[in-house]
Amino acid sequence: MSKILVWIAVVMLAIYMVKSQYLTSKTYQPFIDGCMASGSASAQQCECLSKYMHKRYSDIEMQSIMDNAISDTLMQKQVARDVRLGSASCAAEF
Repeated sequence: MSKILVWIAVVMLAIYMVKSQYLTSKTYQPFIDGCMASGSASAQQCECLSKYMHKRYSDIEMQSIMDNAISDTLMQKQVARDVRLGSASCAAEF
């Protein structure tokens, strides 16, 4: 019985480690901070926009967006459209 509990503990620890290291977004809070620095949106609107954008783009893409390092014009237009639509959606919510 004690071996089963040890294995359960090991599996839970492994799940926690994977979740905390690989499944959390490294760009979520910096995106909110950048949004708040603009001064034109509330904290709730910035958090809403961050959720909206992170649903559509990966962490790597979000980092490129925040670094303004997107060279593809089609992707730039898509990002601009998503920011505009997300901002309108979040402004309507709050």
